[in-house]
Amino acid sequence: MAGTPNKYTEEYRRETADYALASGKSVAQVARDLGLSQGTLNRWVLKRRRELGGQVSGSGDAPEVKELKRRVAELEMENEFLKKASAFFAKNQK
Repeated sequence: MAGTPNKYTEEYRRETADYALASGKSVAQVARDLGLSQGTLNRWVLKRRRELGGQVSGSGDAPEVKELKRRVAELEMENEFLKKASAFFAKNQK
């Protein structure tokens, strides 16, 4: 699809992948919830896992480590949201 403009920004792709990773839901469920193609979201999630340095599949981590990684991803997503919210409210202060 050369020449076709990207429908989603990189920021949206990254935040959506972070949500999918942190939610504890399957990629298929998150894709349905957000009205996205499962294949599209899966590509975003795989790319994000590589960016975060995690293994794509078949991870041999103990359940505690998996839970901690999930929680870290969730907290990173919440932190990004709070940064944006504080910037928005600071900008609108008079």
